[in-house]
Amino acid sequence: MTICPPAEDPLVCLCARVPESAILAAKCSGARDVPALRLATGANTGCGDCLPDLEELLA
Repeated sequence: MTICPPAEDPLVCLCARVPESAILAAKCSGARDVPALRLATGANTGCGDCLPDLEELLA
């Protein structure tokens, strides 16, 4: 039996433990700005350090 490592899915928001896949899924579902991502995923509700990463993923 071969055990495969999990696919890489880095955390974008450490405070809320939101992975990149959740951000991209929210974007595909219509989130077009940071407030929409915040509402859909809970990202950017803590320290705010993820804001540049969220903006980059939205670009």
